[in-house]
Amino acid sequence: MLRKAGRIKIFTDQKEITRDNVLSVLRKAYSKHRINAAEIQYLFDYESGIQPLPYQKIIRPEINIQTSDNIANYVTEFNKGYFWGTPLIYTQRGNKEHHDTDVDTDSFGISALNEMMINAVCIGRENQKLADFVEKSGIGHRIVDIKRDWSSEAYQSSYVNVYTLDSRNTFCVYYDGIGQPKVMAVTYAKRSGRVYFSCFTKTKRFEIQGDNVEEFPNIMGDIPIVEYERSVDRSGCFERQIDLMDNLNSMVSNFANDVAQKTQEIWWGNDIDFPTDPDTGEVIKPKSGQWLLTHSDSSGGTNQKIQPMSSTFDSSPTLSAITDTRNEILKRCFVPMQYSSEGGGSTGIASSISSGWDSAAVDADRKQQLIEGAAREELTLILKAISLVDKKYLPEDDPLRKIHCTDIDLKFTRRQNWDISTKANAYATLVSHGVHGRHALKVVNLFDDVEQVYLDSKDGIEQYQQNTYGTEESSDRIMQDSSDQSKNSPMIGSPRTGDTQQME
Repeated sequence: MLRKAGRIKIFTDQKEITRDNVLSVLRKAYSKHRINAAEIQYLFDYESGIQPLPYQKIIRPEINIQTSDNIANYVTEFNKGYFWGTPLIYTQRGNKEHHDTDVDTDSFGISALNEMMINAVCIGRENQKLADFVEKSGIGHRIVDIKRDWSSEAYQSSYVNVYTLDSRNTFCVYYDGIGQPKVMAVTYAKRSGRVYFSCFTKTKRFEIQGDNVEEFPNIMGDIPIVEYERSVDRSGCFERQIDLMDNLNSMVSNFANDVAQKTQEIWWGNDIDFPTDPDTGEVIKPKSGQWLLTHSDSSGGTNQKIQPMSSTFDSSPTLSAITDTRNEILKRCFVPMQYSSEGGGSTGIASSISSGWDSAAVDADRKQQLIEGAAREELTLILKAISLVDKKYLPEDDPLRKIHCTDIDLKFTRRQNWDISTKANAYATLVSHGVHGRHALKVVNLFDDVEQVYLDSKDGIEQYQQNTYGTEESSDRIMQDSSDQSKNSPMIGSPRTGDTQQME
């Protein structure tokens, strides 16, 4: 049974995992992980549509339609598209930074890193796999590994392996002291009834089957498995609203049952008898429908009636309750009304607020801060793996080897193209007032790969700013107003209409 309290974070009182204590720590941690694994499976089943109603139908049990509205899938797919739809982009934090490396070297190195992750690693595909676990279950896991196989030309442009792991077979163990550092990460597989564990610490890798422990050095020098958390309580995107979703399923199912029962009425006959078959003596009943026969002794059997047994059912309140409940679930899950029509006349910003897009963006910003921590941990592992690549595949002076994790900003893109003109104007204003082109691109959030757009546009941006600052303005105004229309309009002040002052 799902606790609906998020996944358990697994702790140990051991500061360091060694060959002597790895078995005892693993057994205690594995018992807690099995609770998480069962809950993750429940959430996966629920999202796939396995949503049994919390009651049994006892009136006319032969008509028992159990419909799953499956709004859990709707909420999950929205989050996977809105938050995870565009791959994370790495950008240079600034031209002046602590490591004082060459600006162009950093730019080319970060651009090459983006190219490798997007085109060679296909990180977008891995992100969707990761999102499936993070959004449904609240946690997800990814492993970064050193590149060992260089035989395939298709993968030679990738200097690192990045894979998404199944969170039902993966967990991390943290020390329960100050800071709660991660001391071990575990992934396992079941084969022929046996469980094979791979346990990683910063310096060792333990392969365990039963009581047999094999020890190997960890070349990465760090725990290569990263645990992503969607929220502080590690719950899924729809988990807190499961009770309300069950209620919605009940209402939708009851409405469907009522329609079916109206179509398949029970008929009532009063003071009537069905004919009898002379050969068999059995009563000949109608072949379709169910009948209820009654007799009115007080009327002497003269009150004959044949009619359907109907109950008055007003469908409008039920349909309204279904709609209200569905909208309430979407609101609580921070999913906007994507297909509702709010009427005309609203600006883009007003429509965004009224339909819930603004709330979705605020919740995404909250989630981004948690995801960012794990993404930066993953970036550190990627750069470590790159530093271990053989020099014959990646030259020592390659810019990829010279970038630092702290020099890199993580850029999450959630595009809303209905305000593209506003963003373009904002970008033009920022650049024309001396803001660095890269920072202006980050602010307007208009392009997926900010670093590459800046590199491709750098010469033009710098030339424009140089020309702008080298020219003195003839006016003190910094914004246009209506007086500018006399020179912009083909009508005002034109020879056909006369002088502007005459029109006034």
